[in-house]
Amino acid sequence: MNQPDVIRMPDWASELACKVLRCAFSDKTLNQALEDALSMIFRCPELGLSPGAAVYLSDGKNTQHALLFHLNIEWQGVFRSIQPNEGSAVRYEFRNGKQACYISLIDRDECEQIGTVELFFADTREPAAEVRTVLVQVAADLARVIVSKRKAALTSQLADIAGISENEIYLFDGDTLEIFKANHAAQIKTGYRPDQIMRMTPADLIYGMDVQEYRRRLEPLIAGKTECVVFDARRLRRDETLYDGTTKIWKLQNSGSTTFVELVIDQSDHKKLLGLLHATFDAFPGGIAVLDEDLRLTFANHRFYELVDISPEQCPIGSSYLEVLRYNAMRGDYGPGDVEEQAQERAGHARLFLTHSFLRERADGTVLEISTSPLATGGGVVTYMDVTVRRRAEQELIRHRDRLEEAVRLRTEELALQAEKLAQALEHEKYINSLQRQFVTMTSHEFRTPLAIIDGAAQRMTRKSGGLTPEFVVEKTHQIRSAVARMVELMESFLTAGRLDNGMTLNISDCPIHDIVLQCATRQSEVSPSHKLHLDIDTLPKMLRGDPLGINQIFTNLLSNAVKYSPKAPDVYIRGWEADGFACVSVRDSGVGIDADDLQKMFQLYFRARTSSGIAGTGIGLNLVKQVVDLHGGEIRVESEKGQGTLFTVRLPIAGPAQTTETPMETASERAVA
Repeated sequence: MNQPDVIRMPDWASELACKVLRCAFSDKTLNQALEDALSMIFRCPELGLSPGAAVYLSDGKNTQHALLFHLNIEWQGVFRSIQPNEGSAVRYEFRNGKQACYISLIDRDECEQIGTVELFFADTREPAAEVRTVLVQVAADLARVIVSKRKAALTSQLADIAGISENEIYLFDGDTLEIFKANHAAQIKTGYRPDQIMRMTPADLIYGMDVQEYRRRLEPLIAGKTECVVFDARRLRRDETLYDGTTKIWKLQNSGSTTFVELVIDQSDHKKLLGLLHATFDAFPGGIAVLDEDLRLTFANHRFYELVDISPEQCPIGSSYLEVLRYNAMRGDYGPGDVEEQAQERAGHARLFLTHSFLRERADGTVLEISTSPLATGGGVVTYMDVTVRRRAEQELIRHRDRLEEAVRLRTEELALQAEKLAQALEHEKYINSLQRQFVTMTSHEFRTPLAIIDGAAQRMTRKSGGLTPEFVVEKTHQIRSAVARMVELMESFLTAGRLDNGMTLNISDCPIHDIVLQCATRQSEVSPSHKLHLDIDTLPKMLRGDPLGINQIFTNLLSNAVKYSPKAPDVYIRGWEADGFACVSVRDSGVGIDADDLQKMFQLYFRARTSSGIAGTGIGLNLVKQVVDLHGGEIRVESEKGQGTLFTVRLPIAGPAQTTETPMETASERAVA
């Protein structure tokens, strides 16, 4: 194949070529060097490539190039082999939605095509001429990396072989077959001195073999049909004694000349080593199978047959690994499908001998970790490990982790909830303390006012003790009685609040509600002569079942509030009637009224509406009224508008409350936040 014309390369292309060629001289393996070189090519913006590539090499046997390496391409999207380019170094093909480019890998030293690299462009259009030229150059540099690394691998093999001092090693010329180097083990095994060995050929050391026969043995190696020639022969020592040996020969290419290396393994030592190797493999806890290039089974330990669950008779040494794959497919290890297709597909993957590892769970629940590794001399090793216990332990650890995370989450939520409740309790405690301080301040003020009135009236009566008129006495007496009534009202509120806090028990009896309402109105008229109470209670039932003291407290509070919160509106209207088994009483005034925002809070303990500013009060009364009404199984409603007065309506069941025993009540602190 003709090499491309040499042209002036742009600076960025020259810099890229230098970076790629450096990979050939690194200490990394071939696959690692290819990954580094291709990554550099992907990162070159001038080329416009997508980060994906595959490298195919000629094996010297088939017309197609076989997959060697792929990067950033899903396994399903990689060709196992491709046709080499014919007549052109670059070929384009549109596949998988991308513009693919196939560039020949040319070994410049041998002027031959060794393989093909597949690249993908980010753009669907074909690249410019300059980019095509650079890609051909970069592909040639990539070929040099491959050739260099393969030679380095072969040299490494040779170094490893030479390090086995107990085996004979000979280096001889490919044309004359004359030995020009031998190791110390060769001198010991044959009995010849170094200068004597240098005048011999390898055929001279083999009993019954001449040079022509030896050359015939080298022909497959020279033709490139194999990488190694192996045969057994009787070896001849200097003292003419014989010993059995296995001969292995490799070809080394160096600067146009051909050199061969011959390794001779003494069968007696080999048998000992082989026995030791077999014992080691049989002691290995996993299954091991060694395959040649044609997938023939060359070695397998007993654990391999146990884990694959196949007998040695079904798959003896020398049989095809395809039989194992076919057996697995027949028993359903690969799922539903055509048995032969499943076996052939996996055999095609196995022939690539790529480093690979995966897990497979069999129908009986056994989990196997299967790994494949290539051998430098061809073929590969397949290992099977029973990881069922480890897999279950990992799954149990995952489940335990999930349970632990859930427990931590729940505990965190629980602690957060407790913290929230604690914060609410602290806020509640602060609120109660604030209410108590307000109550103490308010109570002190409420008691001082009537006491001051009593004290002032008494002082004026004392100063006029000599000239008291009946009218003056009546006036001052009325002031004193009003102040005393206010104090009694306060004390009644406190006592009732105490009864409710301790769990008030209703004393149910026949209660004259008509008379109680009338008495409360009369008493309020006496202490508030400035107001006129209008009564309309003719249709109010005479009697009901209830607690007389509690019902008295209800209407005393409502009438007192009606008078107190309507200082400039003297008319208070009281109406009573019967409806649906309930005794209904409404109290309506035309006083200051209540803001709409405050209506829902009117029955809370210590709460006072904004319109009550400047008017005496404790914030206890309406809360007590609500509690007593609830104990009776009744209801109380409030309707009001600021500046338009207020209407309270009480409904009490005539038959009395459903429960007549002690009813548990909220404490004052609980009612404060109800």
